Amino acid sequence: MIKNYFKIAVRNLQRNKAYSLINIVGLTIGLTACLLVSTVVLDDLSYDHQWKNADYIYRVISVDKSNKNAVEEVPRSFTGLGPTLKKTFPEISGYCRMQVEKRRLKIGANKDGVEIKALSAEPSVWNTLDFDVVAGNPKYFVKGYKNLVISEKIKAEYFANTDPIGKTITDIPEFGKPGNYMITGVIKNIPSNTHLRADILEINEPRPGDDVLEKQGYGTFAQQYFVLKPGASAADFTAKANKWIKNYLTNKAFPYSIYLQPMKDVYLRSSNFSSHDDTQGDIRNVYIFSGVAIMLLLIACINFVNLTTARALKRVREAGIRKVLGAGRRDLIMQFLFESLLFFLIAFIAGMVLYGIFLKPVETYIGHPLALNLQSNALLFASTCGIVLIVSILTGIYPALLISVQNPVSTIKGQANVNVSSNFLRKGLVVAQFTISVVILIATIIVQDQLHFIDNKDLGYDKNNLLHLEQMSWDGKAQAFKQATLEITGVKNASLANWSPGGGGGSMQLSVDDPHQKNNMLKVWYINADFDFVPTMQFRLQKGRLLNSKLSTDAFNADSLMEKSMDKYEKAQLYQPVIATNFTARTLNIKQLNKLLGNGEGVGMPVGVINDFNNESLKTDMKPVFIRASRNIEYGSLLVRTEPGADKRVLTGLYKIWQQFFPDKVFQYNWVDDLLRDQYKTEQKLQQLFTLFSFLILFLASLGLFGLTIFTAELKVKEIGIRKVLGASVAGITTLLSKDFIKPVLLAIIIASPIAWYAMDKWLQNYAYRITMPWWIFAISGFIAVFIALITISYQTIRAALANPVKSLRSE
Repeated sequence: MIKNYFKIAVRNLQRNKAYSLINIVGLTIGLTACLLVSTVVLDDLSYDHQWKNADYIYRVISVDKSNKNAVEEVPRSFTGLGPTLKKTFPEISGYCRMQVEKRRLKIGANKDGVEIKALSAEPSVWNTLDFDVVAGNPKYFVKGYKNLVISEKIKAEYFANTDPIGKTITDIPEFGKPGNYMITGVIKNIPSNTHLRADILEINEPRPGDDVLEKQGYGTFAQQYFVLKPGASAADFTAKANKWIKNYLTNKAFPYSIYLQPMKDVYLRSSNFSSHDDTQGDIRNVYIFSGVAIMLLLIACINFVNLTTARALKRVREAGIRKVLGAGRRDLIMQFLFESLLFFLIAFIAGMVLYGIFLKPVETYIGHPLALNLQSNALLFASTCGIVLIVSILTGIYPALLISVQNPVSTIKGQANVNVSSNFLRKGLVVAQFTISVVILIATIIVQDQLHFIDNKDLGYDKNNLLHLEQMSWDGKAQAFKQATLEITGVKNASLANWSPGGGGGSMQLSVDDPHQKNNMLKVWYINADFDFVPTMQFRLQKGRLLNSKLSTDAFNADSLMEKSMDKYEKAQLYQPVIATNFTARTLNIKQLNKLLGNGEGVGMPVGVINDFNNESLKTDMKPVFIRASRNIEYGSLLVRTEPGADKRVLTGLYKIWQQFFPDKVFQYNWVDDLLRDQYKTEQKLQQLFTLFSFLILFLASLGLFGLTIFTAELKVKEIGIRKVLGASVAGITTLLSKDFIKPVLLAIIIASPIAWYAMDKWLQNYAYRITMPWWIFAISGFIAVFIALITISYQTIRAALANPVKSLRSE
């Protein structure tokens, strides 16, 4: 019997080539896109689940509540917190301070070295995470060196024919002198699905003082992880730890508390402090892409139902003859289900071929290999096959039931009994398709509009023709290098600074009293730079004066003084003249210049006010910022303002003098507009993906509408013939048929608009500076949907209107 089902299914597939091709193409596109998107989603959900202690590892988050209007969270805590709490609380079985950093090591043929991501940690990392050691004994720390444990990937690339164990290499640091590393072992590649993604382990012993928690409430912050004992409650421990910290510290005004973030949540649920994590996802994107994957599969299935139903009603005579010859309803259902399975099987095989082709480009696009995919995970592949089988049965059951329920006498005459509910269902499916399409289309336009707004917003300075040399140690040559830069043809100005656009809010941050709210603290950013910073950035003076290099009190050697005496540095900055922005002056109630601020807090003395500028991402609100001058910046970046069109000439000149001043360092630069654009890479990719998804979904929805057009034309073939005989025009018949198809699309637009508005309003709330959603976005999205619908149905409706009425009215 199964063999017979198969033969009939193949014959029907071959007989109706155009219909079969449309069905298979629609299913293949839907399945392929769904499988690729689902793979990315499942990979995101798998992050940091592979560690043996994953259920007990937590990252420590510090919460600063000093500003009652803006609670600040950072994934850092005092270095001495872990050791101190481990001695105090039995719930902690271990701790480790570790974070991913970029290292440039002198390996390989490139004289500039190789930039590699390193997981910088202390020896306790071996008790926190489980790595598979391939060679060496890296758990034994070799003193006198930074211990380096390389992955199999690095070994294969740079030590393919040699034993790397015991070899020493050096780095090319941005700051300080080169360091010596000893390779102590080789481990299997660190899984890509971890927020601690790296290619090497850098093991360092704690520095003196790292294990001490100062009672005064100050010290160095570091990213650290606690390992709790099985059965210990993270919430209970956090409450006890915060209470203990409050009693331990002598500074009762200490604003920080802590909470523990489960390691499994770090990758997807850290949007509050995204600037601190190099490898980060977003749970909201998981929800979005999960919805898109379901939508793509759903639309493909809706298309199949509509097209299959349309074609199946032409086979009612076949069903009637089968019933007369003794076939039961079960046999007819099985026949149509088997045909559905055949279509899905062909589409799934084609989809898997396309999946294999597009998997690598997808990995390249997202920037890392997918740890979970259908080609490498047998369980995932088997589960996918099961899901596709279930979907194919559920999708094929409706057309099968529709045909099998027909009266055999009527079906032999070629008459199908199609009730109102089935028509309503089919039109409802088209409404669902276009609702999804319009929502995605509106989202695409809004994301693009927001990115355009960000790219064109006035930041308070000219981001164009502004070159940024990466922060580094200038080795006492900063002023000489800057002077040589100014002599390059095409350079207008240059400034040394401890801040760069897109690189954070400033050089440092302090908390000061809020003059507008009692017992509240405000975070104030400071930018340390030389005297040419304001003209280089092209800020505009609004009031007072700028900092002047001829006035000895306007600046001091901050880096040198900080190294000699922190107390003298803090006292000096208390009286140092500073430049404030308009927003800073309003926020801190600065009404009089040349007057000391801060009541001993080290705020400084404002001597001038400049225009407001965005020193951080446009996702955050503007914060108070002061500009301070330093006479000799040892660590920082160089900002170079160039003449329009002089880019290549300036870069050539800069590289030439760089080789003279710093032959052993890497020449690293970026244009500021690129740096700022990189802040929104996630949004740019989201917009690109939405564009692709909207195209796919509209294409699949059009196929579904095409199926409904065929179905309606088949049902109304005699009505059209009668109307033509009675004198109806081709245009009138075309309009009559088109109205039935446009109505579901218009209804879809009405349903989709509030859904899209609500969803995108939530998304736009991530930005302090955002667009207001104009009505034309919804109007143009609706117009595109209607236009595509008209293009889709025009061929079939015109063809039906032009058909010879003699043929349509003939009774056989």
